[in-house]
Amino acid sequence: MNILILTGHFGMGHFSAAEALKQEILSKEPEANVDVVDILDYMLPNLSRIIYGTFNFMVSKCSGIYNFFYEESAKYVQAPFKRAFIKKVDRLLNRYQPELIISTLPVCSQYISAYKGMRFCNVPLHTYITDIKAHEEWIAKNTDMYFVGSKSTKNTLISKGIPSEKIVISGIPVKPVFKEGNGSKKAADTKKVLIMGGGLGLIPSSGKLLEKLGENKSIHVTVITGKNEKLYLKLKRKYPDIEVIGYTDKVHEYMRKADIIITKSGGITTFEAINCETPLYIIKPFLSQELGNAEFIESLNIGRVLWSKNIDAADDFLSLMENEHLLCNMRDNMRRIKKHLDLRSPLIFSGLKGDNPCF
Repeated sequence: MNILILTGHFGMGHFSAAEALKQEILSKEPEANVDVVDILDYMLPNLSRIIYGTFNFMVSKCSGIYNFFYEESAKYVQAPFKRAFIKKVDRLLNRYQPELIISTLPVCSQYISAYKGMRFCNVPLHTYITDIKAHEEWIAKNTDMYFVGSKSTKNTLISKGIPSEKIVISGIPVKPVFKEGNGSKKAADTKKVLIMGGGLGLIPSSGKLLEKLGENKSIHVTVITGKNEKLYLKLKRKYPDIEVIGYTDKVHEYMRKADIIITKSGGITTFEAINCETPLYIIKPFLSQELGNAEFIESLNIGRVLWSKNIDAADDFLSLMENEHLLCNMRDNMRRIKKHLDLRSPLIFSGLKGDNPCF
């Protein structure tokens, strides 16, 4: 079976979800041909680097402007220039001959949905929504199935006219290694704190927080800076009592060993933590989609969200670390969430075997 997963590098979440789905599918169907394609690199090879660079700049330096455009984009959800791009989609699908198309990026869903309508194509389109908040741009007319992180996301889609039978509460995709080897965490004299900033290396903490945690001898702090080499060197030099890690493919091991994670409220990170059963601490979320994820974390009591700028993050965090009963409740809630997820392969829902009617 040929499966095409379409995604993009807006941050690392969408691409990480695509890679996770590929690994999950191959673990169950090792004979399948699964290809992951960056839609912007394919459609706009000369512009994709500029577009991604602009996105990274907006997120890290101009979050208010980014949030404005994010909310405004709900009014213009149809794929732009879809007729101009139809020949490129023709070539894409002729090359990979997919029997199932999976999207982890809204614009991919929009383009393939438009293409299916124009070409009367019956290849199933599955969309995996990578945040709890279901923004309008995720909804595309010719999507066959939606895979979502929570019941609240499903209810939002139903309120927008999507039939319930087209929505699966699967959780946001994470790589299989995050689902392996979980067990009860043993109490220890030294608590382990993991600090992560997401794919762009944005650490949601102040110098004061790092300083206080570094001075606390009952806490071992590990910071993962990802590919942000400048931040890595800065923290390494400034905080000698803190373990600083650059890019690593062992994030799942650090998460599993940690008692709590200080991070951004990204959708992928949230569900990685849920699968590792490690509570979250979120400091002042500011991107629109991350606000929805933070509300989800707070409402299900799987972490704490510091909303106010007037509360000292270090004092608040240390008070949580001392509350082992609350941390245990958070871990229990994460286990309950996992038990209610539909973990069946997307192939179960594809409904197509044999020749593809598009080709």
